[in-house]
Amino acid sequence: MPNAASAPRRYRIALHRAAGGYVGVVVDLPGCLARGASEVEAVERARAAIRAYLDTLDSLASGAALVELEIAP
Repeated sequence: MPNAASAPRRYRIALHRAAGGYVGVVVDLPGCLARGASEVEAVERARAAIRAYLDTLDSLASGAALVELEIAP
């Protein structure tokens, strides 16, 4: 039985028409987005951006000290 870490996940991408093409915003990953000349290109670049985002999270989480900050409004 495959473990949960290796199971594929689904991510929603909001596509927006922008000057010169499209922007794909990954809804579930703040700050993760990609541009493309077409909708298909924006989605494919978003796929690469998701992989890079998750790899970065893994790198930062391994052995890092986590600090929680409270910010007053």
